[in-house]
Formats: sequence, C-alpha cells, structure tokens
Amino acid sequence: GKVASVVFKNAAVFYEGVDLSGQLNEVTLEYGVEILDATTFGQSTRIRKGGLTTPRASMRGFWDADAAGQPDVELFEGVGVDDRVLTLFPDGITEGSTGAGSGFAFKVVAVSYAPGGAGGERLPFTFTADGRGIEA
Repeated sequence: GKVASVVFKNAAVFYEGVDLSGQLNEVTLEYGVEILDATTFGQSTRIRKGGLTTPRASMRGFWDADAAGQPDVELFEGVGVDDRVLTLFPDGITEGSTGAGSGFAFKVVAVSYAPGGAGGERLPFTFTADGRGIEA
C-alpha cells in the first residue's frame, strides 16, 4: 500500500560511492525548470514556456575527519568536477528492493562545499551539486 507520510530520519546519501549518511542531517533534492520568456508584440501579459530542467541537491551536515571513506576529502576535491554520481534514498535502503521510486540517482557537478560555523559548536558544512545534464 501507499505510505501516507514519512518521518525523515533514515535518508541514505552517496556521493561518488562514498556514504555521507552518517554526516548529514539535512538533504534537499530540487527538481525545477528554467522559465523562458516567449512574449511577442501585441501581448498584454508575459507569455512563459517551460525550458530545460534544473536538478539540484543541497545538503547540510557535520564535518568529521575520521569518517570512513574520507567524505570530506571527496566533497572538497569534487567541486567543479563533471560526472560525479549522487544517489539519494529518502527512507534508507532495503536490501534486495527493486521497487520504483525508492531513490534518485543522477550525475552532478559539485557547485560548493563550505565547512564553517559558530564557535563552540560542532563544525557544520554545506554542500550543493547541480545535475550536469544528458549529452546528446
């Protein structure tokens, strides 16, 4: 049956095969579209058309130099690199599951990695990656 709601507590996130789940406490997948102006002479309002899609993933978490797989190194070195694979599972991974809609995977270009925050607190970071598109 359908799940009426999900308590967002068990997300699994992988960047280029490195598990970030234990460092993250927030992840957002935004799937949008560029809006193109198609207004011509004689119109009294703007005419808009949907353009190209713009997938983006944003994450927040806590920096941890001892985490398995060196995720902070991978995130830092991945900024600006094409074709890194990002995989998001909103409700974790069930071994052997083949159900559609259980996760999202796409190739990305990391836009930014920013560790830093207020003194006296765990060192937070943010990470943003844009879908790199599909080449013809």
